[in-house]
Amino acid sequence: MRRLLSLAVFLSASSPLVWAGELEAGAARSAITPELSGGRVVYLAGFGHNRAATGVHDELYAHCLALGAAHRTLVLCSVDLIGLFYDDVLAIRRQFERTAPSASLLIVAATHTHAGPDTLGLYGPKPLQSGIDPQYLNWLDARIAATASGAVRAMQPARLELGRDDHPLLGLLQGEDRPPIVKDPFLFVMRLAARSTGQTIATLVNWSDHPEVLGGKNTEITSDYPHWVRTYLEEQLGGTALFFSGSIGKVSPLHQVSLVDPDTGKIAEDGTWRKAELLGTEIGRLSQRALKNGGEADIDSLSIRSATVFVPMQNPLFRAAEAAGVLKGRKPLYTNGKPDPQTQTRNLPNLGRVEFATGSDIRTEVDYVQLRSRGAAVAEIVAIPGEIYPELVDGGIQRYSGADYPDAPFEPVLRPQLKSKYQFIFGLTNDEIGYLIPKAEWDEEPPWLMNASSSFYGEVNSVGPDAAVAVLRALSALVRQ
Repeated sequence: MRRLLSLAVFLSASSPLVWAGELEAGAARSAITPELSGGRVVYLAGFGHNRAATGVHDELYAHCLALGAAHRTLVLCSVDLIGLFYDDVLAIRRQFERTAPSASLLIVAATHTHAGPDTLGLYGPKPLQSGIDPQYLNWLDARIAATASGAVRAMQPARLELGRDDHPLLGLLQGEDRPPIVKDPFLFVMRLAARSTGQTIATLVNWSDHPEVLGGKNTEITSDYPHWVRTYLEEQLGGTALFFSGSIGKVSPLHQVSLVDPDTGKIAEDGTWRKAELLGTEIGRLSQRALKNGGEADIDSLSIRSATVFVPMQNPLFRAAEAAGVLKGRKPLYTNGKPDPQTQTRNLPNLGRVEFATGSDIRTEVDYVQLRSRGAAVAEIVAIPGEIYPELVDGGIQRYSGADYPDAPFEPVLRPQLKSKYQFIFGLTNDEIGYLIPKAEWDEEPPWLMNASSSFYGEVNSVGPDAAVAVLRALSALVRQ
């Protein structure tokens, strides 16, 4: 265990660069919907295998916001995808850096829509058969990089407004079915407006709920409820609206959230476009409310800190997927910080005799950003490479009978370490390593938590029980710097 954790928290952190200067902002967006013509099969991600797209309900987009202050540039991109691996983000950055200003960082986050193309490889026609279209992914990388560059070119002097809300309705719009029932109901919003005209450049919303309202029976491409969040805000405020998913591990509106349709007076049915529209529009309204109750911030500098993290890989299914080429080489394993392509032949339940990647770790990244005024943090952005459980963000980790590691130390909870009122938590950012679950709540073997009759969902889509502590220790080190 000591060896695993020492690997997990091996960091390569950059020092912050901070100068005083006027805030600038620019925004851009590009459609990234895959082409369905010509007999091309697009496998949809998020609900198992062999779910092929039959049409497009609404376009998928890459939305990018560039922020600059005193020779430091941060570009935040939100893409309507299930997720991207770290190697994809590195490829996007290499293309972006050809035209990017010096001292800049590009952050790419996925909204995690469950009705977009399989960009991870895990949702193909059958197990251990990839759903990735490499040609589309290569085009996608270039498209995101170009959109990020467009946001930089559009930068102009800007004012920043910040909003925060914890309205009781926000918690009711989040569903959970795994103990402990801990939610992250905070809604954070920023609006950038041109200093010259006052017109909106961009509105950024950060909230936590799986974009999966349409469910697994839907076969039309859609960005799910974030589409209606953005539509509402763009109609009300103008400019470009961006949506960033937060701590969405185990949090879902599917089957667990009821919304009354004001047109009918009845509860909107699960898996319908109307429910997705109602949810997205309500989050848009609450975002506008948060801005009205917020205030303007005079940002004069940015502090940006990043760290490379090596996380122990303990999921045998992910190892088999890597060895079988399901991930198309986009999630290689490492040992002692170096690429390790070695494999062995093993027998796995339900899969039989398969090749099995034997490297120790995966490589990923965490980021911590402060938007500063006169040397103090006014707002913070935390970039997390997966789907983090809310109790790791807000507190409330519990010990239960049946847990596999009942005496495991609790991970450092995130929000209490932060220094400002406006704490933006971006999940699925720069990577998708699956669920980040408190080790004390990990439950992969019977007996199940709280003597449940069956296991709770989660562990099958996590790299392992030591992932959360690796990520949170790395973030804690950045916050402390």
